[in-house]
Amino acid sequence: MKFLVIQKVKHDVPLERWAKLLPLQFKYFEKLEKEQTVDLTYHIIGQQGSMLVVNAESDEKLSRIIGQDPLFFDCKRQIYPLTTRQTHEKQILELLKPPTELGM
Repeated sequence: MKFLVIQKVKHDVPLERWAKLLPLQFKYFEKLEKEQTVDLTYHIIGQQGSMLVVNAESDEKLSRIIGQDPLFFDCKRQIYPLTTRQTHEKQILELLKPPTELGM
């Protein structure tokens, strides 16, 4: 399953701490991309934050991926489960079928 993770560094993180941990986070993201655990990583322009599309087959795996981020304690996150447009379309079309087509 894929998850959209939007994370932003908290405003009260000391610059020295941020400067020390950010290069470690870059290396961590690179490792995840090589492992294909993360499809994409983007920097959010004008903010100290990132957007990732994470591949995780369970909530435990997602928790581990996020928890190992060097800036884990210094970021706020929003996490959204994702589905493909095709899967979403199929589900919506099933919901919109008249009752006679559903065998009622």
